[in-house]
Amino acid sequence: MKRDQVSLVTPALSRRAFLRLGGATALAMAGGRLARVLPASAQSLTSVSTQLGWLASVAAAGDFVAIEKGYYRDVGIDVRIQPGGPAIDPIQNVASGAAVFGNAASNGILVNARAQGLPLRAFGTVLQRHPFAFFYLQESGIRTPRDFEGKTIGIQPTARPLLQAVLKRHQIAEDRVRVVFVGGDISPLLVKRVDVITGWVVDRLPQFENQGFGGSIRYLRLWDLGIRMYAYVYFTTDQVLRDRRDLVTRFLGASAKGWMYAREQPAEAADIVIRRTTGLDRSIEFRTLQNQIPYMTSIATKQRGWGYMEPKVWGDLIETYRALDQIPKAVAVDEVATNEFVELAKTPKV
Repeated sequence: MKRDQVSLVTPALSRRAFLRLGGATALAMAGGRLARVLPASAQSLTSVSTQLGWLASVAAAGDFVAIEKGYYRDVGIDVRIQPGGPAIDPIQNVASGAAVFGNAASNGILVNARAQGLPLRAFGTVLQRHPFAFFYLQESGIRTPRDFEGKTIGIQPTARPLLQAVLKRHQIAEDRVRVVFVGGDISPLLVKRVDVITGWVVDRLPQFENQGFGGSIRYLRLWDLGIRMYAYVYFTTDQVLRDRRDLVTRFLGASAKGWMYAREQPAEAADIVIRRTTGLDRSIEFRTLQNQIPYMTSIATKQRGWGYMEPKVWGDLIETYRALDQIPKAVAVDEVATNEFVELAKTPKV
């Protein structure tokens, strides 16, 4: 998997481009790998599509489980999962109406989209802490971000703003590090072409373990370095949130049920994903899901319910993006995120 390549900052999309997207984007989706369950009473169900931020994998295990177990069907919804990929932008597909719901790799995508004038808002998050991290070999001597000085960092081009944010927070001049753009391959670190490489903890660790480097790898998580973001964030348009409130509530409630099942039965959940997709390694997917489970809960979810998003996390991220000139203007937290549907769906407090 190359989930770390998912764009964390979406290119600007004008309102005019937004209006042009509908038909073309829908046609572009026709070749995507789909996951769908058609119950006998499908005609009585409301059909909706949800656009993933990247390729189908256990990253969306809860949604696949909710389809397999009939949780969506039980609340009157027929859900079709539309996988993403390097040429598919979930922001554009939801904004254009090619998908009703979207799943963003990070809430930074939505901050950028809203700042560009797109009427999109988050209504829940799967992961309470973003698992993006900086990986390095134990022998490198790196222990803190200050140790990045004089080092070569391999990073995905779309994640460059995250490195900039870390350097700024820890008062490190950008010219004190050398940046090399890499893809999803971990080999640049293993052959020491770079001193640090970025990726997501949940699936990077199984990759390193498969190469026999599990015991010699260390990492610094973005969240722990003071750049706090959410991952796998459910979002839709303002119009859907306004006009189809009951649908959003039912969708989020059934999704939560799917994720709770995946949390309790990760092996079965991984098998469900494997059956409904192609090209995945079951052992890596299972370990990835196990690694992902602790990121699904927090103090906030115990108090307010699964999927809840702290307004302060959104507010701090908006300020960070503004300070880095990553967005053209600041946006209000309630413009880009709402917890109303977490409360309406009465998601489990875990």
